[in-house]
Amino acid sequence: MQQTTIEMFLNFLQEQNHTKGTVNSYVRLISDLEEPPETDNPRDLLSFIDNALSLKKAVLNRTSFASARASLSSFFFMKTGIHIKEYRKQCIPKDMYDPLMEQYGSYCRDFLHLTEPVTLAAIREVKAFMKILAPEPAKVDWSDFTADDIVAYLDAERSELRTASLGVTVTAIRRFFRFLEYNDQLVHHSILNLPLSVTAWSKGGSLPIILSAEQQKKLETYTFPKTPIGLRDRLILCCFTELGLRCSEVANLQMEDILWHSGTIIIRSTKTRSQRELPVSATLGKALEEYVMHARPKSLENKLFFKSERQMELPASTENIRSSIRRLYEKNGISGWHVGTHALRRTMGSRLYNAGNDMKTVADLLGHSSVSATKAYVRIDVDSLKKVTSSWPRRMNHE
Repeated sequence: MQQTTIEMFLNFLQEQNHTKGTVNSYVRLISDLEEPPETDNPRDLLSFIDNALSLKKAVLNRTSFASARASLSSFFFMKTGIHIKEYRKQCIPKDMYDPLMEQYGSYCRDFLHLTEPVTLAAIREVKAFMKILAPEPAKVDWSDFTADDIVAYLDAERSELRTASLGVTVTAIRRFFRFLEYNDQLVHHSILNLPLSVTAWSKGGSLPIILSAEQQKKLETYTFPKTPIGLRDRLILCCFTELGLRCSEVANLQMEDILWHSGTIIIRSTKTRSQRELPVSATLGKALEEYVMHARPKSLENKLFFKSERQMELPASTENIRSSIRRLYEKNGISGWHVGTHALRRTMGSRLYNAGNDMKTVADLLGHSSVSATKAYVRIDVDSLKKVTSSWPRRMNHE
């Protein structure tokens, strides 16, 4: 950029009463760009700005890029006398989403009494969401969407957002589904129960990190070897995917916890110091029978899982359970800081909830504390929980 243009921009920033540090930063961030077109036509200058932003985004970190964007916005204002955000709104062409977005905007303004900036931000976020997941809005069945779809969208398209910005996005999307419900359209309850306020997100609350549908499929279809360690690892996985247990709960399972006659299993020594009785599904029951009959050494005494192939006489620790799942992830190409044993637990809870089970039933199954935190035990209606999982043939035979 020519020196005369740089000096003109510097003087403009000083006239706008920016601090010395901001002026120096803004000037430095645009000084390496090409000379802008000799025009005050907003459309031509916007094209220049967008090209410059593309170049900056490729080489700058998030903080520096935000500063570059602010610098170029000021440059646009200097050249045109128009705020770039306002001009962008004028340039947005009408499309198939606008009729629905106009109704959503009216709902935000007239029913929720939101301010104009908040309403416009909500429309922008929902429109971006719809372009990815609802490319033909007139043909969409909104009741097909669940909280898992929102999580997947955020993970794939909005992962660069900070917590507070993520909260704005989720709040806008949830408000949109509340608007649909207000207009007598069926929506899935899991979306309406997503955290609503930005405050909740900025304090650290977030959507549960779960495995993607593709990752879940890989684990479901993985063929375990018919060896003692293979049968053990298969049962360990089932304890997470079928029961949603904590890692420590899997490690602490004992033979006496398995109630063969009723098809249930007792979970003891949990994080919440509670005890719960859970139904055994057909998948878990089959894995349990094969492991006990063909893999578990009788010398192990009462603990359910053995430590390793070389130390089958020793009980497994929590770390052994984690290692088993880590190896399974590695074999299936599943990686990332967020995937561990607890991701399996969250995935199971999310699957149950999105299947239409109420929050109390899911909380009971996962062993979460009740509203009264002082209770020593959580009372569970086992008959109600049996309806959540598919029946284990052995349990039906004894009933």
